Amino acid sequence: MSKILLVSPSQAASYGKMTPPSQIHMGLAYLASMVSSESVDIIDADSERMSQDAFADILRRKNYDIAGFTVTTPTLSSSLALAKEVKNESPGTLVVFGGIHPTIRPHETIANDCVDAVVRGEGELTFKEIVESLKNGRGLSGIKGLIYKKGGKTEEEGPRPLISDLDSIPFPARHLFKNKEYTYPDALYRNTAPIITSRGCPGFCTYCNANQIFTRAFRARSARNVADEIEFLTKEMKIREIHIWDDNFTMIKKRVFEIRDEILKRGVRAKFAFPNGVRADFLDREMLGALKEMGTYSLALCVESGSQEVLNKARKGIRLEKVEEVFALAKEMRLETWAFFMIGLPGEDASTIRKTIDFAKRMDPDIAKFHILKPYPGTEVYDYLKEKKFVLTEDYDQFGIHTPPIHRLETLSSSDMLEWQKKAYASFYFRPGKIAKQVLRIKTFNRFILNLQAGFGLTKMVLSKN
Repeated sequence: MSKILLVSPSQAASYGKMTPPSQIHMGLAYLASMVSSESVDIIDADSERMSQDAFADILRRKNYDIAGFTVTTPTLSSSLALAKEVKNESPGTLVVFGGIHPTIRPHETIANDCVDAVVRGEGELTFKEIVESLKNGRGLSGIKGLIYKKGGKTEEEGPRPLISDLDSIPFPARHLFKNKEYTYPDALYRNTAPIITSRGCPGFCTYCNANQIFTRAFRARSARNVADEIEFLTKEMKIREIHIWDDNFTMIKKRVFEIRDEILKRGVRAKFAFPNGVRADFLDREMLGALKEMGTYSLALCVESGSQEVLNKARKGIRLEKVEEVFALAKEMRLETWAFFMIGLPGEDASTIRKTIDFAKRMDPDIAKFHILKPYPGTEVYDYLKEKKFVLTEDYDQFGIHTPPIHRLETLSSSDMLEWQKKAYASFYFRPGKIAKQVLRIKTFNRFILNLQAGFGLTKMVLSKN
């Protein structure tokens, strides 16, 4: 039996002054489920508040055969620090990096002395083959989707085809996470769990790099398979609220209706929310009605900008008129609404940011998020800004979603973007009517605590001098 360690590194750098979220890493949970016959441990550095010394102590007590790290651009340095500890304590352990950053920049990643192999793209089958090959003494040769070191040289295998049947992947091994009380933003209940029912996005948004792993090919689990997992969560794990993290849950209308029918047929009683955001162009009255019937109470829309010109330049593929229509329908159906906006896209200036703020206030969602663009490697917007010499740093620690801007535009400096972000939050939330609405929507003690923390963090950010 192989001894495997899966690591979710600290996101502290990525979240800057804000507290990193305490949420199960679903990618690791799926990897663990694929090798469930082995001895698998998961370390979630932030939720376990694990120091580097404590990590090293675990390595000394248990000699792992494989250590796998899930890596984003802003968590690369924290991943490398822990990988070095693995090599210091157990030089024979195979260190594998996977995730979005190693997929986009595999050769840069494998160049680090502490990294033995890099998984590109979808990781479940590749990781399973790594485990089986080493267990049987076959080495890593011939494993699709892999770059690895052999005899002082870097070997590169061809790309791995996407998993065509998502139902074939076992349910994520949530039970391996030590923290049993993960929290999720604005959730009504403490016992909340995420679920992912599809992969792939056909969109061409210039700021998104998700298609680097799952591509633009949309693949979905069957309605029965999705309902099986939901039933397991609610009946076996006593989950009361489920957050659907898909990029495109509503892409195929017939499938949404089938999932709704399965949930109703089985008598599943749970609240559903879509905090990851959905596209307005896939929503209409019939679709929103189906979501409501299956138990949905909260819906987030990825709007990005109140300027149609900025949206067009970002190749978002939506019209603001459609967004307004969906917000009106959602409110008519008494659904809670979120809206995600982005400051600093190409074509942005002071006038377009004002349009975004005005649009947000006019739509008046329950929650509005005004993020500043982070031009991640692998995106069209990164290449554009890099060519213009508008990317101000290549320090990956600065690429976190809540760290200061790392780019400028012709019409806006990075400090301008920060000031506009503060103005957006203050203008949207610091209204007497809005504050009253926020108080009225606090329906449970769990939401009270989460909103209190969020409100404190928001106020601190708006009043900060940098």
